Amino acid sequence: MHRLSATKISFSFSILMLINSQAYGFGEILLDKILRSDFIYDRGITSLPFIPIGYLSATHQDTLTLEPCPRMEQGCEYQYQSISQGAGIPVWVGEKHMLIVGETLNVDVFDADGDSLTINTGGLMAAWVSQHSESWQSGAFVYHYQNLDSELRSDDTRGTYAGMVGRYRHSPTFHSYWGAVVANTVGESVFYPYFGFDWYINNRWAITAVMPWPSISYSLNETQLLRVGALVSEVSWAAKQDNSFYTQEFSQMSLGFSFEQKISRLLWAEFSAGYTGLGTLQIDTEAESKLSTDIGNQPFIKLALNVRPL
Repeated sequence: MHRLSATKISFSFSILMLINSQAYGFGEILLDKILRSDFIYDRGITSLPFIPIGYLSATHQDTLTLEPCPRMEQGCEYQYQSISQGAGIPVWVGEKHMLIVGETLNVDVFDADGDSLTINTGGLMAAWVSQHSESWQSGAFVYHYQNLDSELRSDDTRGTYAGMVGRYRHSPTFHSYWGAVVANTVGESVFYPYFGFDWYINNRWAITAVMPWPSISYSLNETQLLRVGALVSEVSWAAKQDNSFYTQEFSQMSLGFSFEQKISRLLWAEFSAGYTGLGTLQIDTEAESKLSTDIGNQPFIKLALNVRPL
């Protein structure tokens, strides 16, 4: 990997260590403010842990095959590895409003025929969340990402997501979600509806049917969690060939099983394995011609550390 990749990996571990030690007191203060505010999350009725506010993960896939093989590609079989880190934390909490900021760092590596391509991407996020009443909660967010290899990539390898979402509390065990997200990437805008629900069936079982990450969770006890779910992942970059930039986009839909073990007050260790399908590689040239090819289905494994406040 490039020196920048190694630097970001070390930075990711440092963030997790910081959250788990020096930031412990700050996190307790924020948690106390949230509990004293009007915000309602209904997590006390179940032994399932709270959603992660930080993560560090590594994923590996072996022998992905392009079907059919694009002629402009030297290799049609490759390995794919990714290292991802992200964190989000409320920086201000009032009785009915909350400001959250976050960041992401991603290192994606493609190996084919002895050649290695590394894509480094960073992003920043800001969100405003409001608790209007016991039933209604809403939020608005902006997330911007950009490729960090400016000396090798096109300046257009960047994008922004903005949206407004809401949650309606039908009961302490059932919540519905709604909203819309607009993605602006490489000169085009795409509108995504946001909808779904979560249902705490009992103290141990929960269903989260919110795209693009639906899942079924089961709590073995207060320190162990099982989950089956799906996830959509995308990587975009631009490569220069024959003095022209080609924008390339790699996307996958994965379905997997994961096990998490609580290892400290805030940290959970995760192991995931599963299968990836519906993968595509799309190449756009400056002449607006497009080449799209499918990616053969392959298994994957993932190791992660998740920061969960509750």
